[in-house]
Amino acid sequence: MSDPFTATTAPSGTKKVDISPAWKKVIQNKTHGLDKPSYISIATVDAKDSSPLNELFVYRGFAGEDKKGETGWQSDLLTSTCDKRTFNVADNATFVGTWVVNDNHFRILGKAHALGKEFNSTDDISHHIVRKRRFRKAHKTSEESSNESSDDEDEDEERLGDKFSNATKSFLRRIKSRLHHKPGSRKFDWEAERLRQWHDLSDEARATFTWSTASGQPKIDEAEDLEARVAELEIGDTDAEGHFTHEDKDKQELLERGYENFVIVFLEVLEIDHHNLSDGQRTVYHRNGSEWTSAPVTA
Repeated sequence: MSDPFTATTAPSGTKKVDISPAWKKVIQNKTHGLDKPSYISIATVDAKDSSPLNELFVYRGFAGEDKKGETGWQSDLLTSTCDKRTFNVADNATFVGTWVVNDNHFRILGKAHALGKEFNSTDDISHHIVRKRRFRKAHKTSEESSNESSDDEDEDEERLGDKFSNATKSFLRRIKSRLHHKPGSRKFDWEAERLRQWHDLSDEARATFTWSTASGQPKIDEAEDLEARVAELEIGDTDAEGHFTHEDKDKQELLERGYENFVIVFLEVLEIDHHNLSDGQRTVYHRNGSEWTSAPVTA
């Protein structure tokens, strides 16, 4: 079945990049149906002293895209999440990464960008995510298009029911609440993606962001620490602006505390080397400006 959505044209004056390169389709195919977390190991530099640094990030799909429901956006940014208390990657740092998905090895060269409460390095990647429009609207004349609203979020909001995950609902509501300008000049709301990823975490993973120490930090009094920890932290509901809510005041405070520590990492790919061990094929994809090239290489 063909994709019923097509990307909109980027606003005038912005950079353009192919956000559906061939390597993205390979990754989507190779990660489809994974029943356990998949980790990308990256080598980069520490933000504090530029010393060598290795980080392990769990793969959480592509920015703005949700396998559980159509968001209306698409990108070529690999996405992960982490805790700000242990996040040490420098802004826009170059990295090299390795990633093993079953019989597939990926070697990645790129730049890391982060979004949290206290920092935001997404300005440099705004052209890597674009709005979609319904396939039927793509075939209308410019005159027809100018005479009707193209606010797809209104339509999406009407059908938020059980077909959409809470994460997708949060995303769409946040986007809708921020749209007060013409479609052609729309910019992606990065906080919508941060909220979507926060909603998409398991209750157990979400709870860890509220703990007094993050993974990798020195332990405090273990008995006291374990007593204060919550094992699970669920989101009660989502308001009209996509924000998480809970009728229990204590749990709402925990959600707010955890969200303060919650960071999204976007991996901008510049080159990717894919080696399929099952058939011996190896291909290198390289970005030159806004265009991608690919070439088979010796395995």
